Amino acid sequence: MTTSERQDRIEAEAADWLAALETGQADTAAFEGWRARDPAHAIAMLRLAHAWQRLDRLRDAPSAGATAQPQHRAALPRRRALAAAAGAVVALAAGGGLLVATQAAAQTVETTVGERRRFYITPRICLDLNTASELRWWRMGDAVEVSLLRGEVSLDLSPGAPRCTLDVGRARLQIDRGHFIARLRSAETVDVVAIAGAVRLLPRRGETGATKIPERAKLVVSASGIAAHPVSDTEIRALSAWQEGELLFDGEPLSVAVTEFNRYLPTPMVLERPAIGTVRLGGRFLTNDPTEFLKSLRLNFGIQSRSAHGGIELYR
Repeated sequence: MTTSERQDRIEAEAADWLAALETGQADTAAFEGWRARDPAHAIAMLRLAHAWQRLDRLRDAPSAGATAQPQHRAALPRRRALAAAAGAVVALAAGGGLLVATQAAAQTVETTVGERRRFYITPRICLDLNTASELRWWRMGDAVEVSLLRGEVSLDLSPGAPRCTLDVGRARLQIDRGHFIARLRSAETVDVVAIAGAVRLLPRRGETGATKIPERAKLVVSASGIAAHPVSDTEIRALSAWQEGELLFDGEPLSVAVTEFNRYLPTPMVLERPAIGTVRLGGRFLTNDPTEFLKSLRLNFGIQSRSAHGGIELYR
């Protein structure tokens, strides 16, 4: 399924849910489950509900010079109304003006395996999207909303940047300024590294209070709870090395190093035996070329490599 087809499907589901909610026929628990299952679902509901509210205000507003009449809501089927609302640009006949919804259409940015993209969404907000990642962003008034759907992103907000909110997995973060890295390891686990600046973990439904994340700290949000610990200079260099097209290892097991490398390689590495993965190693290597990594394994540990099973097999 293409990104466009996926988005069309999500928009159609959001329209059905909004219609059911409007008529009181929705299963609330089922709706909350659908919305929480994918950040893109929540985004679609926000956009659709916003557009629907704008249509309500336009429909109820009297035209210039018109005689006041009793208000009768048009019997427009919900699906037709929602489809019209999704356009987000509404012509206003009275006065010959054009009213544009304040929420801009969300922008989607993706990277393939081994690709990295750096771009600005405002002059003071720079995003760096790592390999095999996807995010959506949009303006919400004077603020910016970012949703990481998969992979990893670095956010760099210079002083004076608009307020930025990041949704990633179970975490919703309020970012004011600074440099941060967020990685969605799975649907249930998120890593957030505050390298510099101010960020808060916002409460979810049923929770109270925001959690301030100090500078030079790593936050792990998972189904089992929230854990935070300080990070050293060495850890920060390792966690952000991908922004320079590199991987930095400092005593990690080979199994971990292979998992990290495979995020960037179209031809993955595999271990012949799990025991090989216990070897600990260090060094700095290019993300898109494992040649030096394989050479280091051969010279330092006697671990050879060969093409096998559709990948690069490591054996000894």
